[in-house]
Amino acid sequence: MGKKAENQLTIVQKLSYASGAIPGGLLAYVFGLYYIDFFYQDVGIPFEYMVVGLIIYAVVNAINDPLLGQLSDKTDRKKWGGRRIPYIKYGAPVWALSFVLLWFPWSFSNEIIMVIHYTVTICGYDMMLTLVILCWMALLPEMTSNIDERNKVNFLVLLIGFFGLLPFFIIVPIMKDAGLQAFQFINIFIAIISVICYMITVHFSEEKPEFQSDEVFNLKTSIKEVLKYKSFRAYVGYNFCVSFNGAIGLSFLFAYVHLIGGGTGATLTYLGIFLLVGYGSYILCMYLRSKWSMRTIILRFGFIKAIGAVGFFFLILIPIFDNPDFIRIGMIWSIFFSGFGIFNTNLNYLMMDEDEVKHGTRREGMFLGMNALFIKPAGSFGPIIGLAFLEAFGFVKNATIQTPDAIFGIKLLYFIVPAIVLLIGLMFLYFYPLHGERLKELEEKLAIIHQEKKEKFKTL
Repeated sequence: MGKKAENQLTIVQKLSYASGAIPGGLLAYVFGLYYIDFFYQDVGIPFEYMVVGLIIYAVVNAINDPLLGQLSDKTDRKKWGGRRIPYIKYGAPVWALSFVLLWFPWSFSNEIIMVIHYTVTICGYDMMLTLVILCWMALLPEMTSNIDERNKVNFLVLLIGFFGLLPFFIIVPIMKDAGLQAFQFINIFIAIISVICYMITVHFSEEKPEFQSDEVFNLKTSIKEVLKYKSFRAYVGYNFCVSFNGAIGLSFLFAYVHLIGGGTGATLTYLGIFLLVGYGSYILCMYLRSKWSMRTIILRFGFIKAIGAVGFFFLILIPIFDNPDFIRIGMIWSIFFSGFGIFNTNLNYLMMDEDEVKHGTRREGMFLGMNALFIKPAGSFGPIIGLAFLEAFGFVKNATIQTPDAIFGIKLLYFIVPAIVLLIGLMFLYFYPLHGERLKELEEKLAIIHQEKKEKFKTL
């Protein structure tokens, strides 16, 4: 914990920053896992109203993301003491409150009131998520420009997030099955823990003073400059597909568990596979980073994952393979080759570095906001497609046993749809330019710029 080397972070800095992974993971995990299940099955909102709410959700949250990013970038540093930390400090409690309000429906009988509550609360939750997570994510690339140091911190984020989430992977499904009041109680408890964790992040993290005088463009110019980058366009295309698949992942676990038996036991089995196999894959990808570039790992792992998923789908059409044990193997395959996700955020950070080399200023907020502008619709389109599949194949809400047609639709939704979308995303990523010699050159120029900023700050 002694003096840190250039571009390296102390253990305290790493741990305090990574503590933000616990609330980010907890709130996002419970929301992503249950909001479709809760409103579609428990509250009983009809499919058509669910779609209307998701469309409004997509539009509202896509528009406000670049606005919030610009707000953070242009914040008066002298008045508020920073561009990121104040929004985490004061925004985290509001985000936690908006999360709690999700699970207290205004009505269980009036469909209009039900859909208004559903739409207002998911939009409010996501807006505060954007503000807090955007500012939290924007801290790291400012704290260090070293790619491997960022990867180490991101892995620490995943590790701390893992242990923070671990007990709740068991507790939350049990409380959910125990009834509405028990589910509401555990979510209030999660909200309190989340605020405490963010206060730890705020207390021990700091924004670098040499970046506080960076000039920020106006909104129109900022958007225009971001869209010019080939790296941004390629990344957004890839990330849209990743976000789409994420939106039909845990949110539809209530349907997927029917493939391996159904019930709380099947849910815990899937979550156990997701944790143990998924984090093992993160470690493997971190190890391979010394041999291959991030882009290469994503392309290779992603292709293997997609082709394998298609193969498993056609195998389970054969009666001898159509059983829960073999389907679990298919789930393990898909989760194991998903470890490349640890690099997704770092690819975004590299675009911010590229922008700083070109313009001499850091605009993490705008890049994160513009990224969200394009990918947030995926968070709505995914559930719309997922719900449409369930409706089309006759999925029965809250049923313990589904019809063969419904099971077939669930198989398509779990194996085929994500595989096709992932392959499209990999096509975009293939054209991502920040790798190899170009990335090495970028790192060298960035180091010079940061040294110049430090020297200039010392003379002020």
